[in-house]
Amino acid sequence: MDTTSTFYEAPGPGSGGPAPARGAGRSLVADWKALPRDQKALLGFFIVLYAGALIGYLGAWAMHKPILRPAGVSLLMLVLSGVVVWHSVVVRGWKQTLIFLALTMSLSWFFEFIGHNYAWWFGHYKYTNTLRPAIGGVPVIIVITWPLVIYSAFMLIDWLLDIRGRQPARSILGKAAWAALIAASATTLVTAWNVMLDPFANSRVWMQAAGVKPWYFYQTGGPFLRELPVMPRGGEFTGKPGIAIGAFVGWWLVGFFVIFIFCLLFQKPHRVSGSLVNVVPLLVYIFLFAAISISLLMMNWFFNGMNQVALIGFFTMMPVITVSLVKLVKLYTPGWSEMGVEQ
Repeated sequence: MDTTSTFYEAPGPGSGGPAPARGAGRSLVADWKALPRDQKALLGFFIVLYAGALIGYLGAWAMHKPILRPAGVSLLMLVLSGVVVWHSVVVRGWKQTLIFLALTMSLSWFFEFIGHNYAWWFGHYKYTNTLRPAIGGVPVIIVITWPLVIYSAFMLIDWLLDIRGRQPARSILGKAAWAALIAASATTLVTAWNVMLDPFANSRVWMQAAGVKPWYFYQTGGPFLRELPVMPRGGEFTGKPGIAIGAFVGWWLVGFFVIFIFCLLFQKPHRVSGSLVNVVPLLVYIFLFAAISISLLMMNWFFNGMNQVALIGFFTMMPVITVSLVKLVKLYTPGWSEMGVEQ
């Protein structure tokens, strides 16, 4: 991929390029044509991904057979993680990308290791042998997935608020407060996804729908969604009903620490901003929402109750998605400039 260009700005106010004519708005076609080939390929990947997912889910629905194979889920997470790294290299450069990956993977593995082996942070849970290989009991694919989710939420907040990796504060206290605000905002989006992921991944419905044990289970259970079925009693993988509140606290804290440290110590202005390629985190976040919510509705074929998990996820993830879509409409609607609203 070509990452040698120092800075790219799509034409528009504050972008370094000429402002669009009054009443003209930004042109989606012009922004697409202005992209380098590697960035067009990056966006083109999502056209293929969304089309393939639509065909796959429609086929699964027609055959009444859910797409819930662990190998397939792991492969999809690996591909999306690669796309996120690709985007980060384009927008932030190699150095920032490697720092973010190292920070996210090391902290997430540490917290997961403590949680799996000593029942801290996330509640008393255990990973099964469904996802392998593992390091210290923590599946490698889980460690790889953490940067995918955190990065997409982090960069979605950055794009939505037009921050572009900038740090407005001057003092150390001001920088810390700014980093904390960005971290709190982004990691809330991360945890919103986990509201659906936990019931999806540790329910006994996995055994009925996919034919294998769930990814993990809570040995002591918890108060959230206690009505969902858990692992059968007896043997090594016995769990109790409900999801621990600590699961969401743990997810929030991991994301917060990663983004806070990165923003405070390593954040630099983006190499590419004001470009159509900056919507990639939104496309990732929408796909994560759609994939897991549709899968939950398919799991509802086996247990009438998984649909409520999808409903909860809808009202936790959809607000930021709809606001982001409003921003896109605003960017490419000529009427906004006629009303004197800055694009």
